[in-house]
Amino acid sequence: MGSRANNEAMIYIVLLAPIVILCLYGIHWLRGPLSAQANFDEMWRWALYGSFALIAYSSAGSKGAARLLRASWHGLGVTLCLSALLPLCTGLTLAFNVAYTSAPDVSVTGARLAGLLQYPNTFGAVMAVFLLERLFAVAGGYGSAGSGAALQRGSRLFSHAVKLLRQQRLFSYASKLRCQLPLFLHATRLLRKLPLFPHAAKLQCQQRLFSYAAKLQRQLSLFPYAARLLRQLPLFPYAAALLLSESRGAWLAAACACAAVLALKRRLIAPLLLTGAAPVACAALFYRQLAAAGLAVKPLPGLLLLAGCWAGAVLAGLWLERRWHSTAQRSRAALLALAAAGWTAGGTAVLTYMIARITTGPSSTVAARGLLYRDALRLAGEAPWLGRGGGTWRNMYLAIQSRPYVGSQTHNGYLDLLLNLGGVGLAVVLVLLLATACSLRATPHLLAPFLVLVLHSAVDFDWSYGMVWLLLFWLPALAVSSREEPVASLRPTLYSPIRRHSGWIAGGLVCSLFLMLGLSSFRADRGALLYRAAFYAPSPAEKVRLLEQSMNWNPRSTETRLELSRLVPDRQREALLRTGLRESPYHAGLNWEMAELYMEKNQPEAAVYWIRKALRSDTYNYFKWTKAMEGIWELGRNKFQTGDKEDAVRIAAIGMELLQQYRFLELHSEGKGNDRHFRMTERAEVAGQKLQWLATKRQQVARKNPPNP
Repeated sequence: MGSRANNEAMIYIVLLAPIVILCLYGIHWLRGPLSAQANFDEMWRWALYGSFALIAYSSAGSKGAARLLRASWHGLGVTLCLSALLPLCTGLTLAFNVAYTSAPDVSVTGARLAGLLQYPNTFGAVMAVFLLERLFAVAGGYGSAGSGAALQRGSRLFSHAVKLLRQQRLFSYASKLRCQLPLFLHATRLLRKLPLFPHAAKLQCQQRLFSYAAKLQRQLSLFPYAARLLRQLPLFPYAAALLLSESRGAWLAAACACAAVLALKRRLIAPLLLTGAAPVACAALFYRQLAAAGLAVKPLPGLLLLAGCWAGAVLAGLWLERRWHSTAQRSRAALLALAAAGWTAGGTAVLTYMIARITTGPSSTVAARGLLYRDALRLAGEAPWLGRGGGTWRNMYLAIQSRPYVGSQTHNGYLDLLLNLGGVGLAVVLVLLLATACSLRATPHLLAPFLVLVLHSAVDFDWSYGMVWLLLFWLPALAVSSREEPVASLRPTLYSPIRRHSGWIAGGLVCSLFLMLGLSSFRADRGALLYRAAFYAPSPAEKVRLLEQSMNWNPRSTETRLELSRLVPDRQREALLRTGLRESPYHAGLNWEMAELYMEKNQPEAAVYWIRKALRSDTYNYFKWTKAMEGIWELGRNKFQTGDKEDAVRIAAIGMELLQQYRFLELHSEGKGNDRHFRMTERAEVAGQKLQWLATKRQQVARKNPPNP
């Protein structure tokens, strides 16, 4: 009873956490976040997560809904896996299914499998989730009574029981009929033949029962083989997809999750060794063949290779399982040695191919993550408690980056939450993860996938994918559906006039909130469709009309606002940009558009102010620095030509100051980590020489206007 109460408490924490996080984003909405659009997107996402968790947990108590929940889980895994593998082996085209790179420390083959997620690292982590779930589920059935021999014995006992029951009923029916027929049949001829009737009926019914029992026994004897075949089928494609992703973080997270679960459930070590030997060995062979071809094989050989490795993995796995159940205890050591050899062969085949990538030391991606983490922690220190709202890193990284790297993602889910919601939001998520782990501790086949998601999210941006959060909330629902005891009700237990209707009131409020967010998301989606349609407009007027309609549907869209501001008159352009800056004050594009607007309007004071602000919001952008130097030169020259030489000299001094900052940043950005190719351009040097010439006019101005004694 205590364990069940603890599980129910953990489930309630899991269901409550998304609502708390949604409220935290709502607080930022009221305070004014860095990006209204990004904060709204986070609110909508967490509302979706909360509703999914509630629906999944509520449906886990019904047998039919629980079966649908489990079938959907397996269907999602198979879809993600086969949609990535089949295009490789059939010649079909799937956009971004393979990620290509020329960096040897990123990929040995230059090609990595990315699947529908279009990112190899997260795809590898998701494949590890489904692989470990199947591995531990199959391994957990090794010691159960669900083996083939046990099921066959059960089918024989069942057939004999049915036969005896039917015979007993027939004997009673025949005796009754024998007693009742003399009352209706008065012919002695029939009375003499009557003793033969029960025996004939008994023999006929026995024959039917024997045929029925034999048919049922044949069907039941096939059931264990079909069940074992279905359990073994997904193992090979999951393992192959995981290896082809070449995600070292996913491999390491899967290994750590296995070690942690096996430390708690040591009885699963031998079954897991047997279960994974054949799939891992065949997947390693498949990986070596495709990696040697750069993930580009001809359709027919590719299909034959896939089918052969898959069939070999399934047949070998079924043979190992059958031998494990049919051999004696002493002979099982040989099977374990054979399974260990399979694991060793598979691991050696992969590691010898990946040795160049592993032994070259820290890769460029590891060094880049170190820069990201340092800058993110420094930014998080500015708002440690509640953060700055949704999209903090995406809107601020250009302004605070210490090197000119390219990274609109923090590559760490925990750091991203710390930036968005501060220490309070991170604490809520940690409590959510702890409660989920406690609810899964009795189901090792679900605890291992959960640990993969938790560990890999610390080194990559898995939590930027909504599907990863849905998998996290899916796992507790699967754990609830696998229990035999009924699911706890969500209704209040105390009977009072207020508590009697509190469930309906809370449900109505939640549904109203979700309806409001759903309507807002529909408006945002409609605005995005019109924004994309504007790029195919036949004329500028039509493009302006579509962009204005998009702004009406989604006035928070910064991209639509920027595109529209380049097509409208200056007065309307300034109004659009100022409205956008109120919603996203640190957006680099909006600040630069304001600087260009005032440079075109030839207003030096406002132009210099917005130039400085734009360069602070996007420090390592050599294009903006070059345009800024040329723009300041044009402003100074215009002042000089109109006779206002004092203002011209002052503008030139400002330009020379910015030029010195530009040169300092160029020196600071030399070496590794210059992914944005930040440099001093020739045009900026020419503009600097012109500004230096203009600054020399200061002496002439001083001679004409000597200071008063």
